[in-house]
Amino acid sequence: MTIEREPIYPTPAELAAVSPEQATPLAMLMTQHREDPQTGLVHIYTGNGKGKTTASVGLTVRAHAHGLRVMFVQFLKNGLSGEVGVLRELSNVKVYSGQADMKFTYQMGEDDKSRARELHQHFFDTAMAAVKNDEVDVLVFDEVFGAIATNLLDSDEVYAFLKSKPHKLEVVLTGRDPEPRFLELADYVSDVQCKAHPYDKGILAREGIDY
Repeated sequence: MTIEREPIYPTPAELAAVSPEQATPLAMLMTQHREDPQTGLVHIYTGNGKGKTTASVGLTVRAHAHGLRVMFVQFLKNGLSGEVGVLRELSNVKVYSGQADMKFTYQMGEDDKSRARELHQHFFDTAMAAVKNDEVDVLVFDEVFGAIATNLLDSDEVYAFLKSKPHKLEVVLTGRDPEPRFLELADYVSDVQCKAHPYDKGILAREGIDY
């Protein structure tokens, strides 16, 4: 099932109604995906530096502005970071993010891990159902590699999905230390390296900046 969606930028019909001077080449280019959908590619944002989630949020907002339907799934997070509330307000974006009492993995007991594993599997299964029903144009799996590394999500399931994903589906994955096989599948790989961080000066995460 294909769901009709309206982009924020000018539609082809709107551009046809204005003069050539108003319909800039850039604006014309930005409408082409509605007439000729592009191939969906795989992005990976990895590395030990700040900015991986920030980049995936920026891409989500950009896709929304173009009328693309985005599913933004966060693993290993409590759903309280500032961007989550804003993304939930965007009409073309569906957000799935952790539970408010989510702990760091090193703090988790076996019961906590079991709950987190069930929640993450639910998020993954929900995303797979949406993809199967053609409800998503862009799928973001934020901190997916962290969930895999801590055995809270099955690596083989994620890899099998990427190998067989729909041709036009764009997929974004973030997190440190992805397995080499994931890197081999990716079309974009951005390695965010930490050259300096305020934590080294004793400055902790700041509201509105780091979360």
